[in-house]
Formats: sequence, C-alpha cells, structure tokens
Amino acid sequence: MPQQRDKKRYILFLLLILILLSSINNHKFMKKKSSILDLKSIKVSGLDNLTNDEIENNLNFLKNTNILFLNKEILDDQIKKYNFIEYYNIFKLYPSTIELKLQKTKFLARTIKNDEILLIGSNGNFINSNKFSNIEKLPMVFGKFTPEKFFYFKNTLTRSNLDYENIKEIFFFQSGRIDIKTKNNILIKFPLQNLYDAMLLVDRIITNGKFKNNIIDLRVPNQLILSNE
Repeated sequence: MPQQRDKKRYILFLLLILILLSSINNHKFMKKKSSILDLKSIKVSGLDNLTNDEIENNLNFLKNTNILFLNKEILDDQIKKYNFIEYYNIFKLYPSTIELKLQKTKFLARTIKNDEILLIGSNGNFINSNKFSNIEKLPMVFGKFTPEKFFYFKNTLTRSNLDYENIKEIFFFQSGRIDIKTKNNILIKFPLQNLYDAMLLVDRIITNGKFKNNIIDLRVPNQLILSNE
C-alpha cells in the first residue's frame, strides 16, 4: 500500500509540473502573439507631405496598441482637428501597420470673420487659409451667413445653370436677400423670394447677345431694372 501511495503522489507531481510548464509556455505564446499585432507603423497619404508627416507624428501615441482593438473614436478625434479634411479611410495592414487615406475638402469660397480670411469648404467648415495657396480666384463672400445658407444659394445657382466659376463676390444681407458680382463686373440683385426663378431669368438675360448693362435689379417682385453704374 505505501508503494501505491508513493506512486500516485509521483504521478500527481508530474501532472502538476506539466500543467505549470504548459501555463508558462501558453503565457509566453500569448505575449508573443500580442507583440506581433502591436501597431508599429502608421502611414498617412492624400495631403501634402508636410501635413501627412504632421498627422503621422500626432498619431504616434497609438503605437504599441493591439491593431485588433484600435479605437476608431480616438482616430476620429485626431482627424477632426484638421477641419479641412472631407473624409478618410482606414486600412489595417496586418500584422502591425495602419494606413490612413485622407481626402481634402474642396474650397468653394473665401470670407472674412474677426478680421481673418477663412475658406468655406465643401464639408461645411470655415477653414483657416494660412496653410493654403492659390485661393485668390475663389469668390469672396460678405455679410453674416451660415454654411446652410451658403449651400442653399450655391445649390440653387447650380440648378439654374448660372456659372459659379464666374462669380467674384457674393453678398448676404440681414434681410435674407443675396447679391452677386460676376468676374466681368455685372452686379445682380436678387429678390428675397423665388431665388431660383430669378436666377433662370438672369441666365436668359446674360446669354442674350444684346445685353450691354452691368446691373440687373430683380429686388422688386415682377419688375426688372437694367442699368449701368
């Protein structure tokens, strides 16, 4: 009997040793697996090289995070700091790289707020103009307006076939009325109501070969005034 008990104890001891060794090896394996999937490289493309590098550097704090559990909300918060980005896509290149492909918003116009020139982006943001060049040809927008008001005007203009690229200045008035000045210095005064119909009429007038004036005044309902300054 004592021999059998010793034998059982010996077998139990061996089992415990095997379990312990298995646990240690499994822990090392999981740790190694986790290390393989840790984020090591962040690649950013789509903007100019300087801005791409700046964003990469600002995202370096994400390195050594497990790529499987990368927090997209944190990435969103970082990208939103650059309000000239229209959208972006994330690609996970396993085992340890992510690639961000960014799309810059389209600049539609310029405006002045607090003595600072800002750009109006197609993403609806007012964007600091300091980092960008070749913006002088964009229309200048004056007055107080919201992005929604601006996009309503621009979309209505597009439907009317008037050429947005030919606009030099846009004026928003407190009354809600809008004027525009074209690049060939035609001042168009739109009515408060029926903006689309007024734009259709302006298109017919301008495309008429007989038009020689530089002011089109449609402010009074059912009345058209053509004059020169």
